[in-house]
Amino acid sequence: MIILYDNNTFKRVPSLKRMKKLVSLFVLSLMIITMLGVVSAVCTGNTIVGGTIYQDVVTNGVVGATVQVICSHSGTNYTQNVLSIADGQYSAEFQCGQCDYGDLVTVNAQKNTLTGTNDGSVSMNYNLPGITLNVGIVNVPLVPEFGLIAGITTVLGALGMFFFLRRK
Repeated sequence: MIILYDNNTFKRVPSLKRMKKLVSLFVLSLMIITMLGVVSAVCTGNTIVGGTIYQDVVTNGVVGATVQVICSHSGTNYTQNVLSIADGQYSAEFQCGQCDYGDLVTVNAQKNTLTGTNDGSVSMNYNLPGITLNVGIVNVPLVPEFGLIAGITTVLGALGMFFFLRRK
């Protein structure tokens, strides 16, 4: 497009379409550079979740308990199943992209009639030469399960006490 300038000089003005293309190309390149930074920051290293499965006190570890470790990462739950070893200790390793720093971790444990669950988060981050390691510690106390008969007895006892106290 050419316009009249000072009533005698013609000046070429870049077309509006060409300017739009240049601006679009600039914005697209900025978005790509930004996304490269985001993609590289998504996965910061492997994650280890560990702790102690215990009964009554932490020093009373339960050996051989079945432990299910669930990590909630980006709306997806990733699960590792392990057994507790000496002193009730357990550990589960998640690959990069399955569990990361700040993710919520739920640990369920069971041995015979003892069960327990506890929540925690991946709250520690170690940067070692050539490796990044995220760590979460979740200790789980085991308590006896109440069976069906114990539950029914408790409910009936509570109802009986309610009516007994109410009749006065």
